[in-house]
Amino acid sequence: MDNHPDQGPHVDNSGSSWGPKPSLLAIGGALTLCAAAATAWFTTTDDPQSALLLGVFTAVAAVATGYGLLVRPRLRADADGVHVRTLAGTDSAPWHAVQTRLVTTRRLGRDGTTLELEFDDASEEPRLVVLGWLDLGVDPDDVLDDLDRLRPS
Repeated sequence: MDNHPDQGPHVDNSGSSWGPKPSLLAIGGALTLCAAAATAWFTTTDDPQSALLLGVFTAVAAVATGYGLLVRPRLRADADGVHVRTLAGTDSAPWHAVQTRLVTTRRLGRDGTTLELEFDDASEEPRLVVLGWLDLGVDPDDVLDDLDRLRPS
């Protein structure tokens, strides 16, 4: 190990990424397939209301699972800055133009924590991105700690 006095502490800026958990997406895919099979079966019975309800559930499950697959990884950070993936593409900003904060809100008797990223690049309109546990696959507080570690001093 080199303990040269001119070298500061080692900082790992190789980057990190976060997205919906693969297991959650697999469950969504399995639910979609099961709901599609049940919809097909109910269309052969004399219960059109159940077939319609299951058809709507199948469509919603398929869209949610597809969205989760398409935007993986949802958030990526490296030495260059922060990159958020959406259906329209990737929204990127350099570190100096990104403000991060945790916001806790209370809904239905439960506290929910989200990570807010405010992109304030002078060349574009300011943008606010709000990411929760489902988007990130982990606790937003842990992601904020990692973002602080990756941000250049």
